[in-house]
Amino acid sequence: MGSRLQTYFCARFFRKGEPILKPKKGAVILVGGGDGHMEKAYGTACTLLHHMNCRQIHEPVYSHNTNERPAVEDESALSGLDSILDFFHLCG
Repeated sequence: MGSRLQTYFCARFFRKGEPILKPKKGAVILVGGGDGHMEKAYGTACTLLHHMNCRQIHEPVYSHNTNERPAVEDESALSGLDSILDFFHLCG
């Protein structure tokens, strides 16, 4: 993803162009062992998505403390995934 992001940045910064014309939707899913904070990772992810012309970003879905509980057993995270599917209109 880094080289693609560099392409988008260069198109905007040097050529003053818009590499992706159609606005996009995005979502961020974070999984962590329990040491640290999700705010910085989420902020960085949103910055990257904005550079790719993502204008609608779903609230973050995360499973924290996977050292103690696997993400697949985190009901809140699983519910968040369903919410992301609805956001992208992927549920039937």
